[in-house]
Amino acid sequence: MTEKKILIVSGTHGNELNPVWAVKKFRNLINRSPQSKNLEFILGNPKALEMGLRYIDVDLNRSFNVLKSASNQNFYEINRAEYLIKHYGLKGPKSCPMVIDLHTTTSCMGTSIVMYGRRQRDFCLAAILQAKFGLPIYLHEKDKNQTGFLVEEWPCGLVIEIGPVAQNHYDSEIIERFLIILDFLGDLIKNLENNSINLPSEISLFVHQKSIDYPRNENFEINALIHPSRINNDWTSIQESDPLFLNIHNETLAYKGKEKIYPLFIGEAAYREKNIAMSFTKKEILKCDQSWIS
Repeated sequence: MTEKKILIVSGTHGNELNPVWAVKKFRNLINRSPQSKNLEFILGNPKALEMGLRYIDVDLNRSFNVLKSASNQNFYEINRAEYLIKHYGLKGPKSCPMVIDLHTTTSCMGTSIVMYGRRQRDFCLAAILQAKFGLPIYLHEKDKNQTGFLVEEWPCGLVIEIGPVAQNHYDSEIIERFLIILDFLGDLIKNLENNSINLPSEISLFVHQKSIDYPRNENFEINALIHPSRINNDWTSIQESDPLFLNIHNETLAYKGKEKIYPLFIGEAAYREKNIAMSFTKKEILKCDQSWIS
């Protein structure tokens, strides 16, 4: 029987240095230890990493459901996504049933989990990590403008997102946070097979509702910035009339929704090109099913 492994991907975005360094350090620490047998490591976008860029042609983490066409067949990330699936997907020579994609953010997200859609295997893995480390979970779903994520191409997969940290900047504290999680993942398959992990009774989720852009003028130029009271307040609820933006005339633009929401990825630098200032979420409690472990 093929040995089950967790694929650990770092450098999916080439300007996120800390996951790459954490993996390099972790591999040195576990060299030839039993943990090393349970993990497979790969750089997601080595060419972008070498150049210090988020991507070369297109965002690799939006390229895993993109069909090749005459217009994109030479795009580096489209071909890289195809390579990763071919070699590490279920039918590949280095098949891994589970993937963890390591990322950093410029937003004040702390250490968190991002999952895409409502797959039971993902819920199981997220519940295990939340119970162990108390990490908040961002459930990203039903957003037709944001698709093609790496972890969706494996039977089970999550993103570990840590911030804030600037792009192309090393932060030893963030690297240590990744190392703690990697150490736990190194023993995860063995512990699952030995039935030594129990799920909590429930998990807490922040469920994606929509993303909003910066306010813009008639020329589509940004004319308001995120309000100072929102900066560094990811995961903090807001209600109707709470400030969202401060425009060029120093006027406050307030949240007009009737429901309490939780903004995330507030002011993420990489999302400005995607016309996203922040994403709105609602809190949800999900009961866990012990059968997920099997």
